[in-house]
Amino acid sequence: MKLILTDVDGVLTDGCVTLDVQGNETKKICYRDLDAIGIGRRAGYEFGFITGEDTPMARSLAKRFGIEIAYFGIKNKLATMAEITARTGVDVKNVVYIGDADSDIALLAAAGLGIAPADATFNARKTALITAESKGGTGVLLEIVDKLIAGALVFPR
Repeated sequence: MKLILTDVDGVLTDGCVTLDVQGNETKKICYRDLDAIGIGRRAGYEFGFITGEDTPMARSLAKRFGIEIAYFGIKNKLATMAEITARTGVDVKNVVYIGDADSDIALLAAAGLGIAPADATFNARKTALITAESKGGTGVLLEIVDKLIAGALVFPR
């Protein structure tokens, strides 16, 4: 099994938030990324979220995407990735990690294939093996899944 782990904000969303006068937040996601989960699963990939936020929106996304490997409010994402790989038996060399922020750098470096969206922070893009053409929230997950299935992305580590 190969595993695709991703941050939520800045990857599945565009990293922006809209707040109403009551303080309720809304974010947008790209339906192409919903499609990517089904396409990837049919090709033998499993998916998981590792996110620093623990909000109803993040949990709703995991439920909507049918993500069972979902960790919220995580401060040490690298330790969480190690826990996931130990639990699933997936070698870290067979993990794709998609992250956009400096808090993702350790995972981008450790994963077999670290990928940053086009609009990720400078340090995240510098650390990642690949910088996607898509920005966060615009179908970056589908881009990666399509490229993996087509053989345009391979696991070099």
